[in-house]
Amino acid sequence: EGTALWDTTNGWVELTGPYTNRAGTAFQTTSTVSSDSVSIEFSFYVSGGSGADGISLTAIDADRMTSFVGGTGGGIGYAGLPGWSIEIDTYHNGSDPTSADHLSVHIDGNVGSPVVWTVLPEMEDDGWHLASINVSGTHMNVAIDGITYIDTTVSGLGTFPAYIGFTGATGSLTNYHLIDALEVEGFVCDE
Repeated sequence: EGTALWDTTNGWVELTGPYTNRAGTAFQTTSTVSSDSVSIEFSFYVSGGSGADGISLTAIDADRMTSFVGGTGGGIGYAGLPGWSIEIDTYHNGSDPTSADHLSVHIDGNVGSPVVWTVLPEMEDDGWHLASINVSGTHMNVAIDGITYIDTTVSGLGTFPAYIGFTGATGSLTNYHLIDALEVEGFVCDE
């Protein structure tokens, strides 16, 4: 929804092009998954514009949602959406915990209050990066380009039926926000 589109020529999802004040999202909506059991790997690209704002992997609460698109700019397309979001933020907004590119976890679309965050190296380097995310119960493990940046228990994750997807946004500055090479692992438990 929003500005997102499937790029048939390149075979990737474009959440935003390099245009101001845009938000785009792409969610899997054929069925829900449990928000406390997610294993996903994908490539992302956050460059090609004047430098903002970022992307997220979001588990949106299917029971409480009213939209698939959140705020533009520092809202990174998930602001106001219920559930949890892991953002890769490439622009310093006033509510950010650091002026550096960073990785952070947010609950219920509250972009101004990360529950966990860490600094990332420069992501706007005109290259593709690999993200690996595993959520098991309240434990979250997030690696970028093979380096683990978050490996901790995250308060507030909760359990809910979720649609999993990606969000991205621009504000007064821009970037392409692209997703490719998506791998999702499902778990089946016999009792």
